[in-house]
Amino acid sequence: MNSPLNFKPLLLTLVVLSFLATFLKTQYTSTIDPVPANAPDTVFSSERAFQYLQQLTKEQVPHPVDSLANRVVEQRIVSLLTELGYQPEIQEATICRDSSRGFARCAKVRNIIVHIQGSSVAKGILLAAHYDSVPAGPGGSDAGAAVGTLLETARLLTLTEPPLNSIVLLFNEGEEFGLFGAQAFMEQHPLAQQLTLAINIEARGSTGKSVMFETGEDSGWLVEQYSKTTPAPLSSSLFYEVYKFLPNDTDLTIFKEHGLQGLNFAHADRLPHYHTPLDNLENLDRGSLQHHGDNVWGVLTQIKDVDLSKVASGNLVYSDIAGLWMVKWSESTSLAWSIALLVVFSALWYLFKVRLQLSAKQQAKGLLACLLVLVSSGLMGYLVLQLVRLFSGHQMPWHANQLPMQLSVWFAVLLCGLVVGRLTVRNLSAVNVVSAVTLLLSVLSLTTSIYLTGVSYLFLIPASMGMVTLLLFRAVTGNELPKELNNTGQQGIVNTVAQPQFSPLKIASLITLALVIAIMFMPIAYVLELMVGYGMSVAIAVVLAFIVIALLPLLTFDSTQSNNLSRLVTVIIAFSASASVVWTSTQATFTSWLPQRLNIQYVQNQHNEAFITTGRTAKILSDSLVSSLGKNNSQPIKNVEVFPWSKRKYQTTAVTSLNKIAPVFTVLSKEFNTNGLQVNAQLITEQVNDENSQLSDVKLYIPVESGLQSIEVGDYSLSYQDDKRSRNGFYEYHCRGISCANITITLNYGEQVNQSLDNQAKSVLVLSAYSGLPQTYSSFISARGDSSVPSQNGDQSIAYKKFEF
Repeated sequence: MNSPLNFKPLLLTLVVLSFLATFLKTQYTSTIDPVPANAPDTVFSSERAFQYLQQLTKEQVPHPVDSLANRVVEQRIVSLLTELGYQPEIQEATICRDSSRGFARCAKVRNIIVHIQGSSVAKGILLAAHYDSVPAGPGGSDAGAAVGTLLETARLLTLTEPPLNSIVLLFNEGEEFGLFGAQAFMEQHPLAQQLTLAINIEARGSTGKSVMFETGEDSGWLVEQYSKTTPAPLSSSLFYEVYKFLPNDTDLTIFKEHGLQGLNFAHADRLPHYHTPLDNLENLDRGSLQHHGDNVWGVLTQIKDVDLSKVASGNLVYSDIAGLWMVKWSESTSLAWSIALLVVFSALWYLFKVRLQLSAKQQAKGLLACLLVLVSSGLMGYLVLQLVRLFSGHQMPWHANQLPMQLSVWFAVLLCGLVVGRLTVRNLSAVNVVSAVTLLLSVLSLTTSIYLTGVSYLFLIPASMGMVTLLLFRAVTGNELPKELNNTGQQGIVNTVAQPQFSPLKIASLITLALVIAIMFMPIAYVLELMVGYGMSVAIAVVLAFIVIALLPLLTFDSTQSNNLSRLVTVIIAFSASASVVWTSTQATFTSWLPQRLNIQYVQNQHNEAFITTGRTAKILSDSLVSSLGKNNSQPIKNVEVFPWSKRKYQTTAVTSLNKIAPVFTVLSKEFNTNGLQVNAQLITEQVNDENSQLSDVKLYIPVESGLQSIEVGDYSLSYQDDKRSRNGFYEYHCRGISCANITITLNYGEQVNQSLDNQAKSVLVLSAYSGLPQTYSSFISARGDSSVPSQNGDQSIAYKKFEF
């Protein structure tokens, strides 16, 4: 007779999974304990590293590339390194990067380099961190944490014997503008040719564990060293597979382009602080700083005296397990393992089909159930995303508090999976559903082993557990043929729903399978939530759906007598999902701790008309800012296109022009030749304007229709000839920093031009941008409100003018 408590295995599993989710969230979000400054000299101390940062950036002001503020930071880094007994070198270079997408960038950088000569003639080790910040914030984490880590590491190196391998400490400038310092070092400095590997440190928030999220090619042996020394492993070969598809680059990108092996570390929690004034020393988590130091110093101590010419080549498939330890194997092992799983699966079917009562028809239905859960969960994730946006009226209502959105997606996926699962597997046997889940995971392990090897572990380990579960079912079933087989020997399949077997070992194996799959997939959901956000709710939901798939075998134990309990649990989950959606939609979208990004700009165009822009149309303006803007102009705030080179609409109000001076574009010479027209010109503006604000940017916009072929700046020739993209019909040249105040530039136009017949004027738009708003309109800054802050380039005063020649 069926027990009325048949639903208990599933209920027990859900309770255990909830505790597991809480444990894993703590593991992946809490930082390690910082080490005090009075710790032994031979250990890395985040407090000592933090004290270095206090000396470097005590004013806590932005210090972007080629700014007066960054020259101060540079001098202080040099002084600290000199006090430690080093002789730092300054590398100065002007670097340009051609995007091949209709724009190019240039900047002057000054890298600080320390070379610790090793006793070996083999190539050495690079430790890298950038010391510039974005114009909007002081860069306490990005990349102050990295600079502090390198300085404390430099101190530790003074206490050790000279290493076998040479070590280069690179404090580079210009990463935020386009990886310029790393490019200058790798392209122009002779030490770059003497390196084997690079270790880089980054940040994308003000707290969080140090994640090893990227490696270079043939860096499997470095992963081995990391796994041996890290106090809290947080890494996965999947991270890098995902990272390759994201529009993000760090200095390690440049190092890898030049053939270096490497590791890349970053902390990435509390994302709203990233590239804002809240990325400061006060908000920098000392535990994050300690974790960076332990990771970098731990790996360095393992490799600084290793013969780098004899290390193993190749990459690894790897992952931490619940932040406690790491598993890893070679990439070739994944393919062999996945093939072996399919062979074992086929053997199980051939040898034990009768004893396990396996049915091809039931397994096909089980596979269909799995696919339906995956698809419906993805749709549910999309539905939740659209509902919270609709009800809240905001694109990211989870910005200030992610917990309710997390609960919305998790509960919605669980609800969807249980409903779809119960409808599709209720007439199937547990062993056939386990077989279907195992087959799906095995096929995915083979597919990823071939095409996305770094992801393969995600399916290999659960698929292996599925095989173990099938073997346990075989052991419990015994060697005797089922009594239900008829006397003629016909192989009938017993419906286990009609006669369920509640072996404790079977139930324990099913719960264990669910836990193993959850341990593998929950961290991926957490990382997606952290690094990508709930704009990717569909992807998060699909990841969570694999955990729900692991519950499907338990649903086969759901009997008629347990329907009341089953329905009660379903109602509770549905209510929790609905309540979480309401919570997400009604909470404050932005707070002073986790604010909105909102830049305010003074813009003066070529007609000497002036405007105040207050962000894109989706931005929320405080009542005080709207009121303040209204006092300066009776016209309402409009959503309009402000810049000729952009179709973006900004919330804009007209104001009185302050007659700011735009850069002067002077044609020095024109030359007609068989290739077209060559124009030599000079752009001149002030490094510091009349309100004592520093020059941030100089830009040049040239109409695509003018036939521009290339721009020459210094030793660089920036080609626009084959660029298929543009800035709304304009090509862009962008120079950042105070050195852009005086630029000599050559414009090469490609059409055949006869000097005597050239009656068509060429034109350019020239722009200068200075940090901050004019004093006349500074009241808008305080009116912005506590729940909004400048970000990235920050508040600016912009003036542009049209020149014809």
